[in-house]
Amino acid sequence: MTLNTETEQKIVASAEKLFYRKGKAGTSMQDIADDAGINRTLLNYYFRSKDQLFEAVFRNAMASFVPNLAAMLNSEMSFEDYVPRMIETVIDAMLENPQIPIFVLQELSSNPERMPQIIKEMGIDSTVAERKMKGEQWKELGNQPDPRQFMLNLLSLCIFPFAARPVVTEILYNGDNDAYIEAMKQRKQLLPLLLKKFMI
Repeated sequence: MTLNTETEQKIVASAEKLFYRKGKAGTSMQDIADDAGINRTLLNYYFRSKDQLFEAVFRNAMASFVPNLAAMLNSEMSFEDYVPRMIETVIDAMLENPQIPIFVLQELSSNPERMPQIIKEMGIDSTVAERKMKGEQWKELGNQPDPRQFMLNLLSLCIFPFAARPVVTEILYNGDNDAYIEAMKQRKQLLPLLLKKFMI
């Protein structure tokens, strides 16, 4: 039997939907086979385990934005210009793929070593960002923060509102999803200004 790309994509799409709705632990391989409209034997032919299938789903989710971030980071773009582009790319990816934060948290919980490996394979190198930051002339205007602290702040400010979306929407926006979405879009302009103050 040869692998069929269309069948494989259908399996991954079903797994993504179920992992998002029920979580990795709450989804069985039989659930995925049923949703994809195939038998369990065929599913096992494509993916030997739920963990292997989750990795495929996770890689798909990361592929929606991580390679773009890596390409920009490794370009001649200055770090000062990179920050707003990174924020925009991450927030747009989260708006288009709301399952990403959930998959990240599930992956960190079940297989914490694999996530850094996948991100590095996609071209993200933190030392490049660190070199860019240390080379910026505008950094000489004030105390130089630890670049790692800066990246932690950036990622937290971008991702947390999406990871905690149900709580944020209900508590801060009275359950108004449209207001939440608009607020997240506004963060693309707000965060670069906020973070630049931290840099200088």
